[in-house]
Amino acid sequence: MIRARQLILGFILLLGMTSLAAANSGRLVADLSKSNIAITSGFHGTDLLLFGAVDGAAGDDILVVISGPPTDIAQRRKANRAGIWINVETNIWQKVPSLYTILATSPIDKIASPKTLASLAIGTNNIGLEIAAKTPIAGQSKPTANEFIAALQTNMANIDLWPDQTGNVTLTENALFRAEVKLPANILSGTYDVRVLQFRNGVAISEDITNLYINKGGLSAGIYNFAHNYSALYGIFAILFAVAAGWLAAAAFRRS
Repeated sequence: MIRARQLILGFILLLGMTSLAAANSGRLVADLSKSNIAITSGFHGTDLLLFGAVDGAAGDDILVVISGPPTDIAQRRKANRAGIWINVETNIWQKVPSLYTILATSPIDKIASPKTLASLAIGTNNIGLEIAAKTPIAGQSKPTANEFIAALQTNMANIDLWPDQTGNVTLTENALFRAEVKLPANILSGTYDVRVLQFRNGVAISEDITNLYINKGGLSAGIYNFAHNYSALYGIFAILFAVAAGWLAAAAFRRS
């Protein structure tokens, strides 16, 4: 029922945006069925509907890039030392998109050239990621992004945060487009950029950006906010709670 209401709402809004797109050559307008998501203790991911209108022509393509709030990610290399596998190197990826998803009407390599995609910063190879050694060692060369980007892409794809498959965008009558956006359960809270581009003959001719806001909700939000706003009190409470839990467990075992 909720899904049906979203589709009906999207269709009504699209009808209104069609006249706007038609009045502006190359104009593109996009929106989401829901722009605010609450992460609660029972959150298992969700699906959204991205829809919009465009003043298009035959052969046009729509490409969507969804990028999550930046975060730092540690990447470790293990080695066998005396028969034991241990971490011997730790590098930190800085300001990495916590989610990076691409959706399109056609395969990306059919939409634009690698040079064009790089100039538009589309694709994880083209967004200027930087990596640094956690504890630099004298005489050891600095890590470069090109050396480790493939491993980062694989790791992020394995946890569904950087899908390696391009999602599908449906373009109807060169005017209306829609796409399903799948958000995994392990997404971070923050502001997500949803970038929608219209391509014609390999050139981006229009673009629209909308935002998706994801925040913690329910009891988990209260605990999160308390822990960050009153860290000292939270630490004391955690210690007292652990001591009380241990004492109750010990008392229960003694009685039994």
